[in-house]
Amino acid sequence: MVSFWAVLVPLILIHAYREYWARRQLSQIHHAKFSGELMQAGNTYIARRPASNGSTHSIVCFPGFLEDMRYFQDLYKDNNAELIFVNNANYHCPFTVEGVSNDIINVDWPTNPYQLGSIEHDGFYLGLVLDKLATGDNITVHGHSRGGAVVLETGRQYPTLTHSKDRPVRAILEAAVLPQARTTGNGSEPIPHRINCYFMPILFGLLRNISEQRLRKMPMMRPSNELKNHLCRSIFSVARSYDTCVKNVRSIVAWQRNTKFDVYNNYPSLTVVLGQRDSVLDNKSMLASAEQGQALNSGLSIIKTEQTNHFISLEQPQIIRALTD
Repeated sequence: MVSFWAVLVPLILIHAYREYWARRQLSQIHHAKFSGELMQAGNTYIARRPASNGSTHSIVCFPGFLEDMRYFQDLYKDNNAELIFVNNANYHCPFTVEGVSNDIINVDWPTNPYQLGSIEHDGFYLGLVLDKLATGDNITVHGHSRGGAVVLETGRQYPTLTHSKDRPVRAILEAAVLPQARTTGNGSEPIPHRINCYFMPILFGLLRNISEQRLRKMPMMRPSNELKNHLCRSIFSVARSYDTCVKNVRSIVAWQRNTKFDVYNNYPSLTVVLGQRDSVLDNKSMLASAEQGQALNSGLSIIKTEQTNHFISLEQPQIIRALTD
């Protein structure tokens, strides 16, 4: 009996600690200034900067898991296009608006029918952004990592919108979550996946205020630079709750497993950009997925980059800028 309680009590304490970090509403730590307007649809924040110098191009961006809209801010700061950044649902809004009150406009859009934290949920709102906010005559939608899957999911939910002849929509999928691909290691396998999801809130809670020195030791941080170091220090503190992060990861694995290659057909033009080595997603399976998409859609092109890992926009930004100039 003593041995039974000696095992049970620690397990109960571990689970209680796990639930504390999973359910806790987390405070915001990081902020950046933004020149434009901020909007909110449900639990999703949207930032929009108008076009300049007569540009008729709209660039719409969706960040990856544990990232926020700041990921694209430096990349497109000198682009004249209308910029629209869409945040992961139930993540903190990282922006404060320069020169005006920090009022956020609540948009009156249809209720999102999908589960909060899922790729489908974010794809639903990204489609409404393309339909209701993007004003350009041609549109580029750029998704990084999990955001790449959100872009593809938007095409599946809104195929007539992304295939519009009046307003061409082109997709950039940067180091993206792709159909039938995998995460690195064995993270996509059922048992390791369940274990990872269970302990994730505890791990993220312990890493919430990670030091730059410790961050740089992570494989994903090679190569590194000042901007990448700055943005990646916030990866464990951008979400409002770690329960949302668990739902994000479950959705990534399920979406990869269940989504077929024909999802590539929902855009007339796609560019899949791969890192030389990817410490987050499995490069071999990503390339195989993109090649299957290329066999179905002649408008899909593949770019293999060098001296890059998972954060190509931060590591070699000129590659991505060349796709939108």
